[in-house]
Amino acid sequence: MAAAAAVAAASPCFEVLDTLGGLFTLTRASPTLDGSIPLRAAQACTPFLEGNRAGFQLELGQRLELAKTLGRVTLREPPERLVRLLRGSVPRLTVEGLLPPQGALAKRLGRGLVWREGQSSRVSLFTGLFVRPRPGIVLRLGHAGNRKNVLFDVEERWLTDVTRFEPVVLCLELGGEARFPLSLHGELASLMPLSPRVRLGRAELGDAEELGRAHFAFYDQKYFEQKKRGATKKYKRLLSRETDQRPAADGELLTVTAGPSSVAAVRAPVPHLVFENAVAFEARFDGHDTQVEPERRALEELARSTRAAWAKVFDAETLERHRGALWYFTKYVTPHQAGEPLFFVKPPALLRTSPGWSTLVEGLPGPGYEVLRGVVATDRFHALPAVFRLGFPGRRVVVKAGAPLARFIPVPRQLLDAGFERVDWSFA
Repeated sequence: MAAAAAVAAASPCFEVLDTLGGLFTLTRASPTLDGSIPLRAAQACTPFLEGNRAGFQLELGQRLELAKTLGRVTLREPPERLVRLLRGSVPRLTVEGLLPPQGALAKRLGRGLVWREGQSSRVSLFTGLFVRPRPGIVLRLGHAGNRKNVLFDVEERWLTDVTRFEPVVLCLELGGEARFPLSLHGELASLMPLSPRVRLGRAELGDAEELGRAHFAFYDQKYFEQKKRGATKKYKRLLSRETDQRPAADGELLTVTAGPSSVAAVRAPVPHLVFENAVAFEARFDGHDTQVEPERRALEELARSTRAAWAKVFDAETLERHRGALWYFTKYVTPHQAGEPLFFVKPPALLRTSPGWSTLVEGLPGPGYEVLRGVVATDRFHALPAVFRLGFPGRRVVVKAGAPLARFIPVPRQLLDAGFERVDWSFA
């Protein structure tokens, strides 16, 4: 049988099987999120733009409402066509081996598309999609990125089986602000193709002095003078320079310690780092300005330790000449533009990837806030921030020390442009 399918984009890296007639579709978001982002970001914030288009959005093509009755969560007045599709699809899914006949998912789908996970605040939704990564690819299922619904998160799931199609089920973790009936529509989650062919390394600043000098060169006095007047576009110019380095087939993510360690290594299924909050803080957006109050003693200790780490490698004159570059780390928190509920948090570390590899900054949201998705070309630029966005004006947000803020995942840039193949269910 020929597995004929339309190729959604060049170089497909996974296959998609749709069993519910397009209830969910996979789409690529535009860099500007269809023109909805601020002009300043659209003109100059390349990592944010590339983060917006990274991966594929799972988009719900019609509005569905979740209702809660006697502890159960169901679809409120589900469309008749959808009910018929589900009734006809479930028996076929088991007959054709996509689902075990006596498995938990087949039994749950016999009662509907949606179910509550025990007595928790988690609700699962079957998308009707099945996916199969190509060899050498891992798929990460998670929230919808920079246009995610602030009322819920999507439980992270790694899809690694290259031998069979796996069902895509969204587990929605409802936040304290969510209320029933809950309306669902648009982009609910994302699917990110990644490569497990990565090794992690670690070095002290003295063993990778060139990364420190590159940091000084970027954040020089001229940069900060231009920043006062507007966007510098220096990062964009840095990426536009020609390079004769060929993309590496296997990747390395080197962490250079530039202060107290606040990144933890994760080895599987895709080797990467987790940025853990180094200084507890409280934040609040009053509708016009964002105030962030770090724990003073912890911030002072981080700043002292960071200055000491750099002083072991560079002399006092060099550090004074590049004090702005050092402030990047020692201040830890940096405000964004007035009028926006945004601010930056910056771990004292420099990261370097192999040629042709970038780092996906995958934010890990918490109560009342989210951390934005971005893609940084860490083969050329080595400092990574976590960009916070507060979700509810007037609400005080507390972020404890040690809280996971973001995943730093190395990814070959050519994989960011890869597509997928749609497989006709008749030939699955």
